[in-house]
Amino acid sequence: MRNKIYIQLFLIFILLTISLTIFLKYFKKTDFEKGVKNSVEQATIVGESLIEDLKYLSTDKKGNKYKIEAKKGNIDKVNPDVIYLENVKAIISLQNSEFISIESKFAKYNTKSFDTLFNDTVSIDYGEHLLKSEFLDLSFENSLVSIYDNVRYLSGISSLKADKAEIDILNKKTKIFMEDPKKKIKINNMSKNGNN
Repeated sequence: MRNKIYIQLFLIFILLTISLTIFLKYFKKTDFEKGVKNSVEQATIVGESLIEDLKYLSTDKKGNKYKIEAKKGNIDKVNPDVIYLENVKAIISLQNSEFISIESKFAKYNTKSFDTLFNDTVSIDYGEHLLKSEFLDLSFENSLVSIYDNVRYLSGISSLKADKAEIDILNKKTKIFMEDPKKKIKINNMSKNGNN
């Protein structure tokens, strides 16, 4: 009689273990996965891999937040972790600091690493810094924003042109420079009446 009870308890234990494993693997989602799923469910799917009005949200271990929104997204058929976005807006909210706002016509976004390559009419607003360029490469692995190709820095009284600019996300430092050390950054100071 005892053996029968032990066998029944053992079978119940195995059944519970299998049920729990299946639940954790297939049904329990992280907050990020829930946010992505909700965003994709709210989107209108137009065709096989085109998504409209999508939004991704993520938070790193240090509490920095990254939000990217686009009017359209097209999933790469070869690598489904990559989405090609159109009419893109992104915000990086850093702990104890100002946020970085990025806009562009297009972007290539990796849903696993969150790395993003923005291109075509890129605009970056970071505190008192307003930068414009053709490309911006956002690397979370390196904590670096690289801005290049026709970089223009604008402020209320001056503007400058350079080859490249970099923003260190962790140290919150901006560096603007020329690729060729023999070339100089072009700076224009504007007088009160708007003349150079």
